[in-house]
Amino acid sequence: MRNTLRPSFVLAVLLAATPVAAEPVSPWARDGAAALRLVDAGRAPEPGARLAAIAIRLEPGWKTYWRQPGASGVPPRFDFTGSSNVAEARVLFPAPERDAGEDGVTNVYHGLVTLPVSVKPRDPKAPVDLKLVADYGVCERICVPVRAEADLVLSPDGGASGPAAEEAQAAAAASPRAAPLGVKGDLGIEAVRQVAGPKGQAALEIVAAAPAGSDPMLFAETGEGDYAPAPEPDGAAKDGVSRFRMVFEELELPKSGLRLTLAAGGRAVETAVALDEIAPPH
Repeated sequence: MRNTLRPSFVLAVLLAATPVAAEPVSPWARDGAAALRLVDAGRAPEPGARLAAIAIRLEPGWKTYWRQPGASGVPPRFDFTGSSNVAEARVLFPAPERDAGEDGVTNVYHGLVTLPVSVKPRDPKAPVDLKLVADYGVCERICVPVRAEADLVLSPDGGASGPAAEEAQAAAAASPRAAPLGVKGDLGIEAVRQVAGPKGQAALEIVAAAPAGSDPMLFAETGEGDYAPAPEPDGAAKDGVSRFRMVFEELELPKSGLRLTLAAGGRAVETAVALDEIAPPH
């Protein structure tokens, strides 16, 4: 009897037998309520650089912390020193969420956390063997330290694709861009000035521009990346201008100045404010 298989059936069998290229990611390194992996996200905007990402997946109800946790929590530490063909691996931190609890305001992430990594190879034409040792904290009611290791080879052709790569590229686009103090625009820090604080404490007023109705959030660190009090909204926004107030426990401002991250409408900027750029009281 002659074989009368239909062409559509034959095509379906051939497609099913064709190997599908795996997405360029490392295996998940699981530890309790958290799992971590590396992602190859293709080319970075900088010439000769590659874009990778650290992906952390948290179970519902759990959180991990921004580079500056806030009033409590565990700051993440990412070590790439075991990598090959890497001149620099710089982790980018998209703006976090604010979490107000009994211990004060903390800066956190939930769900699937994607932290882009800008990788500069020593030889852009050669593969990069990216090796990560990550130490970070995850919390539900109590905080648990986690150590995870991941290893991924980044291809020199920059052709990474897939949902994880797209997520990394979106996170990189949303990561804060550098913006000097006082630059006019629809998103930025316009001014930082000293004001009277309670009991003689140091206090600051921060004037920020943000699109109307965008509900801006402001995060603060010292210029050295250490803890700084959480800026609190000071009245309602008006004409695209929001005001925040910070009160320090110390009587003096940090000599290293501040690093401010302003997020609104899916965008974010990061502004370094030197101590001598802070306007004195009126």
